[in-house]
Amino acid sequence: MQTTALRQRAHRLLDRRGWGAEGLAATVPVPPAQGGRAPLNALCHTDVWDNPEWRGHSRALGLAQEPGYYHRKAWEWTQCVYGLERLGTLGAATRVLGVGAGHECVLYYLANRSALTVATDLYAGDFTTSHAAEADPTFLRDPQRFAPFPYETDHLRALPADGCALPFRSGSFDVVYSLSSIEHFGGHARAADAMREIRRVLRPGGVACVATELIIDGGRHPEYFTWDDLEQWVIRPSGMVLAEELNPSLPPQRYIDDPVRLPEEYLRTPHVVLALGKWRFTSVCIFLIKPTRSDLVRGFAYRLRNAVSRRRQRPA
Repeated sequence: MQTTALRQRAHRLLDRRGWGAEGLAATVPVPPAQGGRAPLNALCHTDVWDNPEWRGHSRALGLAQEPGYYHRKAWEWTQCVYGLERLGTLGAATRVLGVGAGHECVLYYLANRSALTVATDLYAGDFTTSHAAEADPTFLRDPQRFAPFPYETDHLRALPADGCALPFRSGSFDVVYSLSSIEHFGGHARAADAMREIRRVLRPGGVACVATELIIDGGRHPEYFTWDDLEQWVIRPSGMVLAEELNPSLPPQRYIDDPVRLPEEYLRTPHVVLALGKWRFTSVCIFLIKPTRSDLVRGFAYRLRNAVSRRRQRPA
């Protein structure tokens, strides 16, 4: 344990100086978004419901298809599946991990599109008894009870686990996803720890999909994220690279002007922008790729060239 703690401190020191995995990942170029397709890295927006490719994944998840029915959770679930399929990550040999996964419908879809999908959550506390009841402990022994459609039962496993201390070996999974969970882990620093754990258990070249709460108005929040906080506490600590540029487009203004007020209007739809006290927020979803060793070597060489260049430019 002492050796592990020393190694972690050494890695943090390297990261602070830009020479660790987090700093080197920042040197890897981020691809541009693909024109004509729904963006991968984006905020919840009603436009995607008109996109046939995206809407097809919504239907595959068994979600409501009534015209004008917009809900940010349905957006998160569909966006996750849409992005993972578009990036070509799923298939007969794929190993998937859900962090803070509860018993949501995405798990059953992924069980049909992977060799193994593992769901982790605390399966205890507030999320077993809240209005959403998103992590019912019954799921641990009877996942079929919550299945929205037939699925490969042998491909789905569940166990209780802390998202900041995942009980898996490094590089165990091809895909890791977490939807509106990291903001509930106990603050920004804990969210950053969860992102480091997601990177650790991913294989090099593996893909992470993370959705969380993005503040549109109201300033900083102890758990949710402003744009700057998203970079500082989610993207940067992940030590991974965005799969494409982040689309900053906000939801339509009418939803910002008339948000769903929590907790009294929780069931109201359209459910796109929410208000809690002074804050207005929506969902943001990002896809990240864990750099390979060659990516990090190129990043190291890039930083080394820059460091040498700056040293030569200093006055004698």
